[in-house]
Amino acid sequence: MRRLIAIALAGGVVWFVPQSAPRPNVLLVTIDTLRADRVGAWGYAGAHTPVLDRLAAGGARFADATAHAPLTYPAHTSILTGRYPAAIGVRLNGMDPLPPAVVTLAERFKAAGYRTGAVVASVILGRAAGLDQGFDDYDDDVPVDARATVALADLQRPATAVTDAALRWLGRQESAPWMLWVHYYDPHLPYAAPAKYRALAPNRPYDAEVAYVDAELGRLLAKVDLARTSLVVTADHGEALGDHGEPDHGFFIYDATLHVPLIVAGAGSQRRLVRDQVRSVDIAPTIAALAGLPAAQPADGESLVPLIEGKARAEAAPSLAESLYPHLHFGWAELRSVRVGEFKYIAAPEPELYDLRTDPSEKTNVIGARPGVAGRLSDALATIVKGFGPQSEAPRPQPDAATVQRLQALGYVGSLAPAPAGSGDDPKRHIADYVAYRERFNRALSLLGTGNAAEAAAVLKQLLRANVRSFEAHLYLGNAYAAMGNAEPALGEYDAASQLNPELATPHFEACKVLSGLARFPDSIARCRKGLALEPDSSYGLYTLGVVYTRAGQWKEAAAAFTRAVTLAPSEPRAHAGLAQASLRLDDLATAATHFAAMIDLKYQVPVAQFNFPAQWDPKLGIHVT
Repeated sequence: MRRLIAIALAGGVVWFVPQSAPRPNVLLVTIDTLRADRVGAWGYAGAHTPVLDRLAAGGARFADATAHAPLTYPAHTSILTGRYPAAIGVRLNGMDPLPPAVVTLAERFKAAGYRTGAVVASVILGRAAGLDQGFDDYDDDVPVDARATVALADLQRPATAVTDAALRWLGRQESAPWMLWVHYYDPHLPYAAPAKYRALAPNRPYDAEVAYVDAELGRLLAKVDLARTSLVVTADHGEALGDHGEPDHGFFIYDATLHVPLIVAGAGSQRRLVRDQVRSVDIAPTIAALAGLPAAQPADGESLVPLIEGKARAEAAPSLAESLYPHLHFGWAELRSVRVGEFKYIAAPEPELYDLRTDPSEKTNVIGARPGVAGRLSDALATIVKGFGPQSEAPRPQPDAATVQRLQALGYVGSLAPAPAGSGDDPKRHIADYVAYRERFNRALSLLGTGNAAEAAAVLKQLLRANVRSFEAHLYLGNAYAAMGNAEPALGEYDAASQLNPELATPHFEACKVLSGLARFPDSIARCRKGLALEPDSSYGLYTLGVVYTRAGQWKEAAAAFTRAVTLAPSEPRAHAGLAQASLRLDDLATAATHFAAMIDLKYQVPVAQFNFPAQWDPKLGIHVT
């Protein structure tokens, strides 16, 4: 193991490795929504994953790696921090930004003298989530649809664009060792692989997406010297693909969505098949150990380097997982599980126990036959969760009385007050309700995307009558009302979404746009700033604020907002257009010319509306003013 030296400076402690011990570069690749049994090296005959298979054959393949949450953002926090998501208060996408006090892997590598970079493919992992802590460069430049009616999970960029961005970053690195995290999103719904890969897996769209990412990973690795680079490839979680009745992921915590591939190859690794249970929280300690960094504290994971070296361990550490999605979205019970070797226990109103040696698909609940095992695992789970302390408790957003009264006046059933933790029906009893909800919700988004706002509103109101606590339905019903020109109902729905999910900035940005349309500029600006207080690096929010300032004739403020927006999202042409216009108004012709040129490079023509803002023609400028 490499020896590190700590030097205390005025600004803190700096770790460095003596120059006699060359430090490896580090490449972490996370493939979203990739279940292990859809990779050839894990035994899937229908796979087209030659790159992953070759890495698994030549490096350390961990046959039994488990994730801790079936959702993108919480699962990635465990990979990048070595902490259970529950331990740091992270439970859902779009909620609970990473606390600044939590130390990320990137922060540790940056302190050790590494150049750190990240390229992510989904807005779910945008800067607002907080995972950019410690990265010198954090490329979350994901284009946002101008209509802004698609679901958060659909805002992504394809693997080709991710690889291109990663290669550009690598091309800028010179002498300093580097750490790069690359995130591919394509196996996540909606499945839309290029035709070449759909032909490889006809009628298997998920497998086609996996094949596409595998090819792009190969293109990335062709430019990486693995003799000098430690490589870790894994997934954040899997995909149910209909197992246990779940079409996608996020609801249940069976191994279909928690069993993930994990490969360690390149510098510091060796060829080995490891059958021991390992965990996503073990990845950060392993990467740190490969580079010679000391073990971090606190940590829920442990380094896997001894297993890579062929050393035995006394016993596998337990693996915790949870899904609060059924509880926070629908008021049903939360789900937690603990997995130790061959047994997995799921805490639910109707608890479950599975023997994974004989039942890897978790079809037969043996809790009646093995009550002693279930009791021990239940106690172990309680001990782990108790150790997290109060900060790990589920968020309980409380709506104000006025909002509840207004929603009840609109005909909604029930209350917005969240159900207490530990209460609610068993989600197993409601999987059909959940699937029906997702189908209707997706239909509403499709209607919104094609301009059928009234029809979308009707569908969303039906959903809310059945489940008034769905903040997503409130948010998109607000969008539908806004598209129909019904400003006050739209504002009410955005308020409801904010009450139910107080950490989400999007309702504030959408309300800002509606208020701007009413020429209530001070209120609009205040609402936008409220959203930016939650997501200060939201390019969408900054663009929206810039448009409001433009409408209010506050050109200096507009230019400042657009400048930050283009800095965060340089490929967003609308922000360039706004900055060019504001610069003209300020007689800053050089800046205007720069951003008009950027618009040309991006092949952008200003449409009649940007981000749903009504437009007016400005004859002096010869462009549409939003």
